[in-house]
Amino acid sequence: MDALKVFDTWVEVPGRTLHFDVMTLDQATALKLANEHVAAQGFAAITVTAEECRFCHQEPLAMFTQHQQNEFLKTGGFIVELSA
Repeated sequence: MDALKVFDTWVEVPGRTLHFDVMTLDQATALKLANEHVAAQGFAAITVTAEECRFCHQEPLAMFTQHQQNEFLKTGGFIVELSA
């Protein structure tokens, strides 16, 4: 495994827009991680769909920090926060 898929994610929540990338291998895991991330931000009632979480491109796993690589190995992916 040497490349992760990048799922560009934009989610409208009350008062703002959350923008983040989900780094993982497949869309099902991307949606799971995106929904967990949005819930952790205090918006558990909002469901992230494939409409908001779209495959964008791939990046080599080696370009990410050791912490991010460990998170990928532990949970199947990780979130990279971006500005909206």
